[in-house]
Amino acid sequence: MPRRSLASRLATLYTVLLGVTVVIVVMASSVALIYELAGFSNDIIIAKHEEARFLAARYQNDGQTLAQAAPRIARDLSGIGLRVAVYDTRGKFLGGDASVHPEILDRAVRGGVRFPPPPRAGEPLELPASRRPAVLSAPHDWWRIIAVEGGYVTFNASPWIIFSNLMPYWWIILGIAAAALVVSWFVGRIIAREALAPMNEVTGSLRALAGGDYTQRRFVTAAGDEIATLTEAYNDAAANVAAAFDERRTTEARMRQFVADAGHELRTPLTVIAGYIDVLRRGAIEEPKVARQILSTMSIEKEHMRGLIDRLMRLARMDAEAPPQPVTIDVPQLLRDQCEAARRLDEDRAIDYSVDGVREVYADRGEIGEALWNIVENALKYAPGAPVHLRAYRDDGSTVLSVTDEGPGMSESERLHAFERFYRGDARGEIPGTGLGLAIAKRAIDRAGGSIAIDSAPGRGTTVSIKL
Repeated sequence: MPRRSLASRLATLYTVLLGVTVVIVVMASSVALIYELAGFSNDIIIAKHEEARFLAARYQNDGQTLAQAAPRIARDLSGIGLRVAVYDTRGKFLGGDASVHPEILDRAVRGGVRFPPPPRAGEPLELPASRRPAVLSAPHDWWRIIAVEGGYVTFNASPWIIFSNLMPYWWIILGIAAAALVVSWFVGRIIAREALAPMNEVTGSLRALAGGDYTQRRFVTAAGDEIATLTEAYNDAAANVAAAFDERRTTEARMRQFVADAGHELRTPLTVIAGYIDVLRRGAIEEPKVARQILSTMSIEKEHMRGLIDRLMRLARMDAEAPPQPVTIDVPQLLRDQCEAARRLDEDRAIDYSVDGVREVYADRGEIGEALWNIVENALKYAPGAPVHLRAYRDDGSTVLSVTDEGPGMSESERLHAFERFYRGDARGEIPGTGLGLAIAKRAIDRAGGSIAIDSAPGRGTTVSIKL
């Protein structure tokens, strides 16, 4: 059995709540009306007193005794919810409903209650209020009896006199309630459908997401309610999923490019080595001089391939998202070590360093050191013989480490692509390298939460700045 929609269930709930409210209101108002009508029924009986005296006097004027007129008096006075009985002065039942026998009747027969005297012949049946004698020694139910000529007329109000007056009210209320319930169901369904529309849209988007459609969809709703919170949570989740898949696509594209570039770079030394091995097999190994040249070249290519593999492994470790291990680094000592290592490679080069207002920096020593060395090594290779200057200084609250060479500089195209993996520029000539040095430096600085930039132009040298 299919389950009803949430909008239908909410509309039904609204209708039930309205119905319960109507029932409570009707019951409360009915109780209040019953109390009011109870007093009103007493007023009706009191109003019947004068009518009873009038009927008794009229029938007696027609020559009938009270015993003869009693049935007709009881019939004329009776009505819906009102019962009437007629008794003589000794308490004998004369007509009407014999069950109407109030306690006050016995007291009246014994003379324990005094009533206003019935009107005499020629006297108006209804005396003005100023001339009506008070009921003396009357108990609380005095209104249930009236003295007439020759006896008494007693009254009793049944619950029907109250319910007969309540019935029109109930019919009106029930009619209004039925119409209100129908209207509330339709209106509640419309309101619920409108209120749940954002949730239905989110559901549709989640189904699309589950089906492989990762297009980001954002929903805007009025803030402050639970559905708005749901849509905001969905928007955040959808944004994270979209960002994750964008990053995945970017990573896959970078990985494909990386594999292609690595394969291309490794193919060259392998091709050279394989070619020389083939030459040796064809007899060159019998010529010592040629064999020594071939082995020397193969050794160079082997070292080139080893360096490429080492740098690829460094990049792989950095790309593995293993967190860096930051420590406090002595900046002057770091620059001093870099200069000494550079001088060992090129003793005739002018290489110096300076420190201005910087003593320490907090970062991963191995990664920062490798990044700085790759920059220095690039300066040594691509600016042959030119002085190299290492500098550390403060800039707007950050620590800047810069490496400046006075070499030929870079073209704008080379500067823009310098940090790409395996990019070596058009003017590399016969300079050995892998094109990974600056890529490793950038990755290390990114992991440290810093930034790296190049300022260079043809004929003006090159400055690489690290900001931490």
